[in-house]
Amino acid sequence: MTDPAASDTLRIGDREREQAVALLHDAVGRGYLDLGEFEERSRAVYAARTRGDLRPVLIDLPTAAALVAPPVGGPAVAARPDTVDIDWTTVKRRGRWEVPAHLIITGSMGNADLDLREAAVPAGGCIIEVLASWSTVKIRLGSSIAARADGFQGGSMSTFKDKAGPPPVPGGPIVELRGRPNWTSVIVRR
Repeated sequence: MTDPAASDTLRIGDREREQAVALLHDAVGRGYLDLGEFEERSRAVYAARTRGDLRPVLIDLPTAAALVAPPVGGPAVAARPDTVDIDWTTVKRRGRWEVPAHLIITGSMGNADLDLREAAVPAGGCIIEVLASWSTVKIRLGSSIAARADGFQGGSMSTFKDKAGPPPVPGGPIVELRGRPNWTSVIVRR
């Protein structure tokens, strides 16, 4: 992966600007931005000349890494995080499945049920970022998986319950929980 600081000086073209505006459209549709913010940020995107100009316009959006990498010293996330949309639905991942290095859970009025006991979790661990509202997210850990929630900031009326405790088998990957959900319960267990 290219050093993000070095790539900030690279010029962008109309294609990158259109991709950035598409990310802003998506952010409005998902409730992350209001129309006023969308207009202001769109103007900044069309005025942008380099990737460094795009970074401050997009970096606080869950899908920003699809176009601009995080700054040096920032969180280590995948270049393109996977997104699970639980908008008015229940999404279950069980059995054998590949856990991405960075998974974002978005939507409202839904449920996510992620069972990691048989899943292929990256050896270096992964990030699960919860940005949902009015939802429930359940994460079931395997015997060697540890959970860390230092980057989790529950928003309005959100709860985080760690019912898993430390892993009985040490030395496994770490699942880092992040996000700022609203009116959402996040429950971790074994």
